[in-house]
Amino acid sequence: MSCVTNPVTGAGRPPPDLIQFAPMISDDQAADVDHLTGLPMGASLDALTLDSWESATTACGAMAVLLVELDDFERYCDNYGAAAGELLLRRVSTLLCGSGVRASDRAGRVTGAQFLLVLPGASLDAAQIPAERILRAVRDLEIPNRGSTISNYVTVSIGAASCRPQPGDSMVTLVDAGASALWSAKQRGQNRIAAYELSPNVPQEEAVLDVMHVG
Repeated sequence: MSCVTNPVTGAGRPPPDLIQFAPMISDDQAADVDHLTGLPMGASLDALTLDSWESATTACGAMAVLLVELDDFERYCDNYGAAAGELLLRRVSTLLCGSGVRASDRAGRVTGAQFLLVLPGASLDAAQIPAERILRAVRDLEIPNRGSTISNYVTVSIGAASCRPQPGDSMVTLVDAGASALWSAKQRGQNRIAAYELSPNVPQEEAVLDVMHVG
């Protein structure tokens, strides 16, 4: 798991056995490391994602993404304050770096309360394993959220998407499919996973959506 740790705050630190996989970040990319969580974002995250995409294309292999978003995060901040919200983001980012993901997987912060996991070589079935672990692990933290519309505790929704990149395909298509799946998970009740598996020559709007509520 590539999980860059902020040297000042220590936020986003992976378990000791995963630290060895943290990538070196150039001075140009340093500005694209999130100061709060220590995770790549912006151009740095784009570069990591594109690298995985190009490797999957060259190897004719699979690739999956998970878009993870905290549910009712604005209400959480309204009720507990901005500082508590920042602490929550740090806790979730640390959890993402240690939920049974592999050394080759990449994590980053997209924006606000949304994170991206890039899973090189993963089919949709394989991607659902860490997705379920993350969903349960966040619930198991049992962080109170009296502003939640669905639970007494903090939860996340996850959008998953997988494909086998072909020459000429765009990485953006896969990430957009993950974002669409996340939106579906939110619309269908939050605290769940929605997933798309993209196939060559099949438009995203015709891909089958699978929605799971993990108990």
